[in-house]
Amino acid sequence: MPNVQRTLQARLALMESPEWVPAMIAKIRDTEKSGFFRWFDSGDLQSIKTLKAIVRIAIALPEIHFWLPTKEYGIVSEYVELFGSFPSNLNVRLSAYMVDKAGPNSLAENLGVTTSEVSSTEGTCPAPTQGNKCGDCRACWNKDVRTVTYRLH
Repeated sequence: MPNVQRTLQARLALMESPEWVPAMIAKIRDTEKSGFFRWFDSGDLQSIKTLKAIVRIAIALPEIHFWLPTKEYGIVSEYVELFGSFPSNLNVRLSAYMVDKAGPNSLAENLGVTTSEVSSTEGTCPAPTQGNKCGDCRACWNKDVRTVTYRLH
């Protein structure tokens, strides 16, 4: 749809601007009261530059826990190769590409990140029984939870 495309293009242009990182730091600091922030409720990383910006934001806000779900394995791999690990308050979770298929567990382990999967029959995520809200669950932000499984909806 043209209006969706225009909106997505405008957001991408904002993310590429030099003002985006300081603006996001200020906005998250002022509005995020739960202490937990999820990147991308729709869409994904567009470049290594975007990932580096997200890392800068996480470093600037150590009191916030960030969760970055992504299917951009190449961008994550490139970042780790160039810069090493992610800040302790940023959990990068590589998402499986297919329903009922395992996530990229070996790659995630090599990169020091976590994974998520989608199952047609069951899941570990409680959101479907909680009005599609996280509630008090914070598994997606927790690096000790190696894989989160979402039920297909």
